[in-house]
Amino acid sequence: MKKTRTFFWKLVFLALAATLIFVFTVLLLIWHQLDPDQISQLQTIAFDHAYYLLALITIVPVALWVIFEVCYTRFYLPLKRIQAEIPVIYQTNPAHRLELQGNRDVMDLAEAINDFAKRYEYLNDHIAEEIGSAREETEKDRNLLASIMAELPLGIIICNSYGRILLFNSQAKQLFARTRRQESSEYFLGLGRSIFHLVDRGLIGRALEEIQERLVGGKTRIASYFVSQLGDETLCLIETIPVLDEHQAITGFVLSLQHLSETLDRYEAISEQLISFRQVLHTELGRIELEFPATADESALPNRVRNRLAVVRDEFEITSAAIVDAAFETMPLGRLDIERLLFLIQKSAGGEKNIRLNVAPFDRQTRMLGDTYSFVAAFVLLLEHLAALGNTDEFELQVSSAAGDVVFILSWKTLPISCERITQLLDEKSSSLPRLSYVLRQNKAVLQPLPAPDHTCRQLRITARAAPALARTTEYQSPVITGSRPEYYDFNLFEGDTDNQDLLNAALSSLTFSVIDTETTGLDPGSDDIVAVGAVRIVKKRIVYQDRFEQLVNPGRDIPFESYKIHGIDQSMVADQPSIDTVLPAFHHYLADTVLIGHDVSFDLKILKRAEQRCGISFNNLALDTLLLSAALHPVHKQHDLQSLAKRYGVTIIGRHTALGDALATAEIFLRLIPILQSKGIITLEDAIAASKRIYFRRIRY
Repeated sequence: MKKTRTFFWKLVFLALAATLIFVFTVLLLIWHQLDPDQISQLQTIAFDHAYYLLALITIVPVALWVIFEVCYTRFYLPLKRIQAEIPVIYQTNPAHRLELQGNRDVMDLAEAINDFAKRYEYLNDHIAEEIGSAREETEKDRNLLASIMAELPLGIIICNSYGRILLFNSQAKQLFARTRRQESSEYFLGLGRSIFHLVDRGLIGRALEEIQERLVGGKTRIASYFVSQLGDETLCLIETIPVLDEHQAITGFVLSLQHLSETLDRYEAISEQLISFRQVLHTELGRIELEFPATADESALPNRVRNRLAVVRDEFEITSAAIVDAAFETMPLGRLDIERLLFLIQKSAGGEKNIRLNVAPFDRQTRMLGDTYSFVAAFVLLLEHLAALGNTDEFELQVSSAAGDVVFILSWKTLPISCERITQLLDEKSSSLPRLSYVLRQNKAVLQPLPAPDHTCRQLRITARAAPALARTTEYQSPVITGSRPEYYDFNLFEGDTDNQDLLNAALSSLTFSVIDTETTGLDPGSDDIVAVGAVRIVKKRIVYQDRFEQLVNPGRDIPFESYKIHGIDQSMVADQPSIDTVLPAFHHYLADTVLIGHDVSFDLKILKRAEQRCGISFNNLALDTLLLSAALHPVHKQHDLQSLAKRYGVTIIGRHTALGDALATAEIFLRLIPILQSKGIITLEDAIAASKRIYFRRIRY
């Protein structure tokens, strides 16, 4: 508004200055052509009518100012407002109507535009109905696909080649929800987020490497399995299935997640029952043998009966092993090349832990059953603990094959370690894997210390299952070929590299945003505290309503009645809620890798930044303000508050002055601003930030 008025009066001043210069030049030319008598007569007239001349000099500027002000308010300003509001009608809100004050001609123009807007709204609604009707069958198919995805017994997550989540079902969401804690918000599952915040990057990277190797080898069944721990307790079997384009290049991948914690619990229960049964069996058989000691007289206990008892023991051990194997049957194992396996162990131990592993010559054709990543990680974890306990950084390893097993003999020459302490290492775990005992069982391997007479050792043995020449191979899933899907499922899910793109040069329509809002104890960001935070995601011009953050916060102080009248949050509502020290780290994780949006967002950011040092975090996200963007697009409007913008752009606010309600309204307003911004040449994030910085309403630097 101020900018428009300034520009108008500049034009008026220039026009008046040009007119005065012209008049003064003409009068000066006439003055030089007058004779002395004419000049004397003009001076006499001027002195005799001086009061009239002074009145004329005073009244004329005032009259001109009134005339120009009327022209500005009745002609120029209404036309500028029409120019600003027409894009709102045809780009954002067809229901918007011009409400102007001006002269009759301007009002007739506004009425004509409103008539056209009414027709446009009708046609727009009619076309929308036609499009909706035409897409009804397609929607049925899509809903059917969504229903099938929702009812699958496994968790499904689809990602692009950069690890950004494009699609997931309810089972996957529930699986990660059970691992999520208030302080561990890296387990937020949502569209556009990185899968590497949820599943270890090394596990997925190794799976993709194996898939690539199989592709190069010309294999058609190329999926890869691995086991990973989610959170503190949830263990999952994850199958990685590649998504290939027509050139067999990986454009994304599908993760199929199966919850294994129940399987492991069942395994433990079966194992404990078998151990208990073994003890009972051995005890009873021992009693029988004691009651009938071995003598030459077979009438006491015939030798054939003794032999049968021995057979019972052996058969029990074989059956027990088979039952335990069956309990772990859901964990598929591949045929591992021992040479490559040991190379990976040496590389990981030497590069990360500075531990040297010397491998003695062995049969390079040896293969074993196992999972590459988990076995390597477990072996390196074992080396790390042994190095610390034995005060060494060098180990010797011998590999041999015997009776269907692959045997690893690991030794060191420094301090001996008690056998009991080595057994305790089975309870150790790494950040991305379960306990060492679980990993060994998964890989059908057993760890045994080789004790000296004093019950210490400098050697241990790991026995794994050898892969037979004609081992039953796992039924790997075929890859997903993107060119084979029906056209009406062409969701363009696999486009864009959000990890590597330059955010400032990226189009607004392609970015991922977090729209935020806070409710506070007052209006001073320097001294007041947060009582509620809310946020919602925008992914490629789409509001993801399920991916939201909403949390009341205990400010640790009284909430003034004046603030309560605005947001309706009183002391009883926050008494049992977490403090900002707990909420803010989770909120920081939620906002990671996104551009922030808010209405008067500088207020929210300033009050968030006050708690940064206390919580050990930093909000470095780029930010946009809908207040500033609206002011940049419509400088003729005086009102740019959230309520006015919602009315102008046809947005219904549900939950005004609640953190999530205002965030949702701000998100919808921003999406309606994007086409108007594009029409003004504001395409990229850098363009939007530059436009915001030029606005008079920018009051606080953020």
